[in-house]
Amino acid sequence: MARREKIRTVTREEIKALARRQMAEQGTAALSLAAIARAMELTPPALYRYYGSRDELITALIVDAYGELAAALAAAVAAVPEGRYGARLLAGLRAYRAWALAAPGDFQLIFGNPIPGYVAPAEVTLPAARRSLAVLLGVLQAAHAAGALREPPPGAPAMALPAVPGSPERLAPAVLAHGLSGWARVHGLAMLELFDHIQPIVPDTTAWFEREARAIVHEAGLDPDG
Repeated sequence: MARREKIRTVTREEIKALARRQMAEQGTAALSLAAIARAMELTPPALYRYYGSRDELITALIVDAYGELAAALAAAVAAVPEGRYGARLLAGLRAYRAWALAAPGDFQLIFGNPIPGYVAPAEVTLPAARRSLAVLLGVLQAAHAAGALREPPPGAPAMALPAVPGSPERLAPAVLAHGLSGWARVHGLAMLELFDHIQPIVPDTTAWFEREARAIVHEAGLDPDG
C-alpha cells in the first residue's frame, strides 16, 4: 500500500473512531462532521475528502458494526467442535448478547432508533446485516442436514427469506422457522437488558438470559450441552 493510501486509511479510521465516540456521548442523531473536523483540527471541506457526506460515514459505521457482530458470532461458534449443534447454537446466542453489551453504541446504531434524515443504502447495508444471521442459520442448517433439527409444529406458517444467504430452496423451512424465531427472541432479550428495562424485575440478567437461550436451543430439538 502506498504511503498516501496508508495515511488516507488511518485518517478514515480516526474519523470513524471519533464518530463512534460522539454518538456514544450524545446519541446517534447528534453525529456532526463539523464537530469531528474540529476535533481533528481539519476544515470541514478537508474532512469531505475522506467521507463525502454524513450519510456515507454513517453507512461505513453500520457496515463495520454488522461485520464485528458477525465476526463475534462466528468466532464463538467456531470455538465449539462441529457436530455439537446445540452447543454451537448456544454459543452463538451468548455471543449476540455479549457483543450487544460490550458495544452498546454500535448495537444501537444498527438496531436502535432511526437517524433523522438518514436512509440506508440497502445494496450496501443488507448484505452486511445478513452475515450475523447467516452464522446462526448455518448452525441450524448443519443440524437439519444431520437429521438433528426438530420440525416446526403442524400449522406453523411457511417462511421464505430470499434475502438471507442461501436460497429458500437450500434453507429448509425448519431452519428458517427456528432461526428467525430464535433470533427475534435473543434480540429482544438483549434490547431489554441494554436499555435497562428488565433489571428492576430480573436482577440476575445473566441467569435469565441463559435460561431463555437454552430454551431456544431445546425448542429446536437440540442439546445445549451436546
